[in-house]
Amino acid sequence: MDQNRPRHPAKSHSRQQPFKQQTECNTTLAIVWLLLGYFGVFDLGFGRAVANRIAILHDATAEERQGIFWTGLVISAVTGLVGGVILYLIGDWIFVHILHIQSALRIEAENAMPWLASALPLAIIISLLSGALEGRQAFIALNGAQIFGTVLYQIFPLIMAYSGWITLPYLIAAAITGRLLSAFLLFALAYRHVPLSPRPCFDFKQIRSLLHYGGWITVTGLVGPLLTVFDRFIIGAQVGMVAVTAYTVPYNLVMRSTMLPSSLQTALFPRFAMQEPADAGALATRTIVTIGALMTPIVVLGLLLLKPFMIFWVGTGLAERAAPVGQILLVGIWVNALAGIPYTYLQSRGRPDLPAKFHVLELIPYIAILWLLIELIGIAGAAWAWDLRVLADTMLLFWAAKTTSGLSLTFASLLPIITAFVIAFELPYDSVLYIIASIFLTSISIGWSLVSIPQDQRTTVSRMFLMQAINFYSRLVHKKYDA
Repeated sequence: MDQNRPRHPAKSHSRQQPFKQQTECNTTLAIVWLLLGYFGVFDLGFGRAVANRIAILHDATAEERQGIFWTGLVISAVTGLVGGVILYLIGDWIFVHILHIQSALRIEAENAMPWLASALPLAIIISLLSGALEGRQAFIALNGAQIFGTVLYQIFPLIMAYSGWITLPYLIAAAITGRLLSAFLLFALAYRHVPLSPRPCFDFKQIRSLLHYGGWITVTGLVGPLLTVFDRFIIGAQVGMVAVTAYTVPYNLVMRSTMLPSSLQTALFPRFAMQEPADAGALATRTIVTIGALMTPIVVLGLLLLKPFMIFWVGTGLAERAAPVGQILLVGIWVNALAGIPYTYLQSRGRPDLPAKFHVLELIPYIAILWLLIELIGIAGAAWAWDLRVLADTMLLFWAAKTTSGLSLTFASLLPIITAFVIAFELPYDSVLYIIASIFLTSISIGWSLVSIPQDQRTTVSRMFLMQAINFYSRLVHKKYDA
């Protein structure tokens, strides 16, 4: 072989440049979608409000449900358009002074701003349509439409990129086209399940109640994310950005375990709303026992397997710092899973103000405790602060919902959890004693789970697992095409 033969550097460069351009564009596109997510506050909680009102009117005439649907749809369209106009007017300033997007891509982002502004009302309308289907308990149809929308949302920009149109205006326009088709499908499903008549029917008397309910949902939507991101800001300020990684990796990992109780809460929201108070309270009590039973083996397994898994995944150095954080958080996740039931119960029974007020009340004390514990014990202190806030929130929610009768049986689940926590911290994970104790505790917790779930809840749990399988598939599709 002639070693002096030219290597065609120009050809190699031509291959590298589109890849670099696409990588930078993907990063900017992710930032743009994040910005759009922040402006989702213009939803004003109407998706949840419509879900609540339609669930309450499950025995009412179709005309009454239509009045809720069309009134909510009109208001959502108006607020979405207002939010889109505001985003269009200040978007350029945000790109320059807040997000600091580079000059070349900033021009693309500015050119894409009309598309981005039009995406906001579409996203808000999709939230409203999803709420209508949730209120009618059409979960299979809703999840199928969400999978369809997710696939199109990812495939259309991918096709556009492979066709050579690797600029933000084209990519955002392609993504919006996918969302638009998803919105049409959701509307067709709402037309069938609400059901709707060809002639729109408005009920302007519902505006005040929808705004009141949605306003408190908006407060929760604004304060809730602050309660979940302040820990990383304070860790970065006090300990450094390397510590933020050691905290964020286990945090994101263990939060995956909340998918099961979240699915159950979604399924129960319309049922709580449509039942009589006594029946809804009894259902909440039985569901608390079910959630405790379901989460106990998940948390026990997580406590025992987290450290060896993280050593295999990220290496010994990071795992030694990160695994204890995840193990501490897992205890709080079990408590927080219980809190989801009174939280959902209160929102479904027309009291969304109480969870919102509790979140506002917790914000300042949580930041103070977070700062103090990080100062004293580092990133593990952030995990303990999160657990303490979750415990306080859980106590407030149970007190407000008056659904504490199921807690005595549920708290028995703490014994295997506490035992697993102690073993995970005190014994070497590769010792024979650790393995034997892990098998024993896992078996005990699974047996406890099977015995504890009330008979009438098993059908709901089966449906929940079906929903979760669909959601998991949707996430896989999203990650595959996002990569």
